[in-house]
Amino acid sequence: MENNRAIITCGLIAALVISAIAFKKSFITPQKNKYTIGIIQTASHPALDAARDGFMSTLQQKLGNDIGFTVSNGQGSINTLYSIAQQFHARQDLDAVYAIATPAAQAMASVEKEKPIIIAAVTVAPELGINFDQPNVCGVSDMINVRAEIEAMQQLLPNIKTVGVLFTAAETNAVATSKVMITQLEKSGYTPISIGIASESDIEPAVMSALRKVDALLAPTDNTIANTVALIADLARKAEKPFIVSDNMLVKYGPLMARGVDYHHAGMDAARIALQILVDHKKPYELPIAGAESKDIFVNMQTADALKIEIPENLKKYIVVIE
Repeated sequence: MENNRAIITCGLIAALVISAIAFKKSFITPQKNKYTIGIIQTASHPALDAARDGFMSTLQQKLGNDIGFTVSNGQGSINTLYSIAQQFHARQDLDAVYAIATPAAQAMASVEKEKPIIIAAVTVAPELGINFDQPNVCGVSDMINVRAEIEAMQQLLPNIKTVGVLFTAAETNAVATSKVMITQLEKSGYTPISIGIASESDIEPAVMSALRKVDALLAPTDNTIANTVALIADLARKAEKPFIVSDNMLVKYGPLMARGVDYHHAGMDAARIALQILVDHKKPYELPIAGAESKDIFVNMQTADALKIEIPENLKKYIVVIE
């Protein structure tokens, strides 16, 4: 009898111990990431998505489970971006913020003065008076080499004379870059025509009107142009006019060519800057804004064939063919 009681007692003790362990485990807080970055993205389109994906994948490869992200997309709404910026500012668990495109960067920088802000898909060009001078801001500029892009266009399209520069009047960086394009086109012997649009609804009538006056269309990095690139490319192809963009990724949607920015690589570069801040404890003001230029010339061969354009031999070694 005493043996049975001992066995029962031991069994009860064991059961209580197991229950206590299970109870304790059920209340253990899940392991937190060592670092957490808030991502504020202006809108969804291929270039900005690529800048986000390049950033996240690079940090995940380097840090594994030590890195976590909170991703918020303004979907083109300035009010939404400022609301996201306020939320990120209030959160104590964020080690840094990654701001993609100028509206997101401006919204974040306006409310956050301490957390590191890493920017990408933002044109930073001191020579144009475009700066982010806050000591907590660093990152990657998407200011293209305008002269190099026009030289590539000149070699690929030796017979064009009048070039329409298409940009969104409300996008400060696009306006600034368009002015550089116009100046460089004039220096290169072209007749430039400025085509500013106010919104996406203006695109079709403005482009159709411009195509009657120009031999080619040229666009800077511009969020509105990126959102409507397939429409513009279709209109240009029907008019048998080449359309040149400044975002390499957009070429697959129909433009003839680009010698501009690779936004996935820009995101990767921004991630490397983030690593210097998180792991090496660098301060943003110690890290100069990096450039994001690509030296390749991206050409859509379907568009080139439709426009009966042949690639010159001296350009072939630089060409990235998009089918």
